[in-house]
Amino acid sequence: MPGIAPDELDIHFTTTKDVGEEDVRLAREAVAWALAHVARPVLYAKATLSVLKDPAVPYPNLVSLRVDLNGVPINAHAAAASMPQAIAQSGRRLRARVEHMATYWEAQRKKARTTKRGTTSRRDVR
Repeated sequence: MPGIAPDELDIHFTTTKDVGEEDVRLAREAVAWALAHVARPVLYAKATLSVLKDPAVPYPNLVSLRVDLNGVPINAHAAAASMPQAIAQSGRRLRARVEHMATYWEAQRKKARTTKRGTTSRRDVR
């Protein structure tokens, strides 16, 4: 899936009526950027963009990104003063978590390979 274009990724969006089309486009690009180098299949991608009406809330723009990479859910959330800031922050968090999972999977794969090679059977010990 390397080099995935924003239009190729099927993302389910949930928005409040205060969220514009430009914000949805930015969120689509942020998710595509976060998943640009994913080797595992993306089973689903969901984004929730909402704006709180309460004027006392310092960060009323909320973004929640949820992705399923071959059965492993990865989530990223952010709140900011403006919607583009919240989208950018949640996109960076999603990418960091995706990259962390990739290094974890690689480490587990290497660990499994070295464990299999280093084991001895009872027949070899005699």
